[in-house]
Amino acid sequence: MSDNQTLEMPLTSPIRTEDLTKVYRLPRGRVKKALNSLNIDVPDAAIFGFLGPNGAGKTTTIKILLDFLRPTSGRAILFGKPTDDYKVRNLIGYLPEQPYFHPFLKPLELLSAHAALAGMDPTQAESAAMAALEKVGMVEYAQIPIRKLSKGLTQLIGIAQALVGHPRLLILDEPTSGLDPIGRRRIRDLLVQLRNEGCTIFLSSHLLSEVENLCDVVAVIKNGSVVTCGTPDQIRSANTYLKVYTGPITSEDRNRLQFLSLHIDQQAGHTIFKTELKNAYELFRAMEQLNLQIARVETERESLEEAFLRLAA
Repeated sequence: MSDNQTLEMPLTSPIRTEDLTKVYRLPRGRVKKALNSLNIDVPDAAIFGFLGPNGAGKTTTIKILLDFLRPTSGRAILFGKPTDDYKVRNLIGYLPEQPYFHPFLKPLELLSAHAALAGMDPTQAESAAMAALEKVGMVEYAQIPIRKLSKGLTQLIGIAQALVGHPRLLILDEPTSGLDPIGRRRIRDLLVQLRNEGCTIFLSSHLLSEVENLCDVVAVIKNGSVVTCGTPDQIRSANTYLKVYTGPITSEDRNRLQFLSLHIDQQAGHTIFKTELKNAYELFRAMEQLNLQIARVETERESLEEAFLRLAA
């Protein structure tokens, strides 16, 4: 049995960062602050979404968590231990954004080698490799050289190698990249199953609809710092939109209403005005002045994508 199956760790957060800061020294004395006092606390047995625009510091954070990089200041703690603790490393499965494997290896050979590196004997290693391939639906490809597999199938191999040895923490960077809808659904179901079995999943993804439906907690970072963290419902409920339906309007009236930062759309003979709830009074007042007849009024919570665009702007 591998170390990560027998190791007892303290009951503490799988991931916690404390004022995590990373500064890169550039030529000519310039500096770039990739992380700026980043603080996150990932709950146990949860799917944690880690979002941010390009250059926000997501990759740097992941590299520090995996001890590929050292922070300039602050610290990252995994299961109550520093990131360079070898016992902690045995608890982690990792999928990089663009996994690369030797093209002449077969999936079973590759995963067996990963299991052997985790301390398993040959029999245990092959058994663990087959179990991981079965979880991602890749058993039938176990003996096919990787060079003959599609990008989507190679991505599934990457997920399988992260699962070898039953890790307690999965760090996944764009796990459904390159997968077709069936593959994405399979992986989503697998991640939910793993969470229900007690695994913590740290997930970085640009597919916001996937994060919204899958994650228990979401953190959005910008310029190396957390701008919000909470459940998808908590993040979405920060902004509620008002939708007002009227009949057709003239272009002149449309221009008069633009000062409210409205989104105006035409649909089935109606004009639909969408704005933040805080603008309701001004909108109704302007409509009254223009003698616009209101057909109906609705409220709508913003989607996670809308919240992300607002926060990351």
